[in-house]
Amino acid sequence: MNKYFSHLTFNKLCTTAFLLRVILLIYGEYQDAYFTVKYTDIDYVVFTDAARYITQGQSPYLRETYRYTPLLAMILTPNIYWFRSFGKCLFAIADLLVGYLIHHILILRGMTSRNALKYDALWLLNPMVANISTRGNAESLLGVMVLGTLYCILKKQFYSGCVLFGLSVHFKIYPVIYAVPLLMLLDDHYYGDREESLSRKLRMFQLRLLEILKERKLVHGLVSFLSPLRIIFAISSASVFFILTGFMYLQYGNEFMQHTYLYHVTREDHRHNFSIWFYQMYLGIENTNRLMGLVAFVPQLALVTILGAAFGKDIFFACFIQTFIFVAYNKVITSQYFMWYICLFPLILPSLKIKFKWKGLMLLLAWIAGQVI
Repeated sequence: MNKYFSHLTFNKLCTTAFLLRVILLIYGEYQDAYFTVKYTDIDYVVFTDAARYITQGQSPYLRETYRYTPLLAMILTPNIYWFRSFGKCLFAIADLLVGYLIHHILILRGMTSRNALKYDALWLLNPMVANISTRGNAESLLGVMVLGTLYCILKKQFYSGCVLFGLSVHFKIYPVIYAVPLLMLLDDHYYGDREESLSRKLRMFQLRLLEILKERKLVHGLVSFLSPLRIIFAISSASVFFILTGFMYLQYGNEFMQHTYLYHVTREDHRHNFSIWFYQMYLGIENTNRLMGLVAFVPQLALVTILGAAFGKDIFFACFIQTFIFVAYNKVITSQYFMWYICLFPLILPSLKIKFKWKGLMLLLAWIAGQVI
């Protein structure tokens, strides 16, 4: 495979990925204009309608089925003020930013730029990824926030990572699952000898407290885990989340909380049949029970928490397996949900011992067949 990448550079790869998305955007406009079946995703129509309500000083939740933070509708107000495909262009640019982050994370992990190209291409030249973004789905924005968090933490840009993590959880609640492996990663060796003064002072206080509690093993273990860096991370990222969420709550009240967060905990939708819960929901659609949504949520939350703790020291594998399990056990699964873990896959692939020929190819075809059937 390396011979196909011998004359390729990262700039050429990004240019090719950019042209692919431009072609799809232009084709999308053509299909929308002349075909009965539209290229544009219905979600993008919902986003645009919500953005229109924002420009009119009204609630985005006046648009039925808008189940997202008002921040997304605010970001997409240029759809109304400038041109209707602004959001699609933004999502396509976010796609390229995800590719940029994948490339530089791989380099930070010790891979050469040339060797990283084949892994970058799994995202940048992925037709499924390009199609989903250019049809108007916002998952690539979330990908930038999640990978941006991991990149900043890896680069020791601690507070930038905190901000991005808090923003990602506000934007869509599921990235909160990454708190477990992130906390596992942020141990006493994270900064090495360059520990900042605040963390160093808190560390001295923690050591004195541990000396006092050395006879009480359970409390001693808890205090030992709650290192200054972990506490600062939790407070900083939570502050970003609560400031944004509090502002939106003041603006839009209970409907914001219901549509953005609470709705997704008890959501049931028999039309999205990728879910393992599909048939159960289909059989009970006439007798909807909110308890069903909560029951389905328990194994999902338990598994991602255990896996995050178990593999926390390998942050990228932990985040990937958490996301894969979270999506697999979700009550509703559509194609764009796969982007949540596809953006993480190139980061763990170099560590896998599976050869593409033939085992890897068979696994890939089995995954594709699962979506088709």
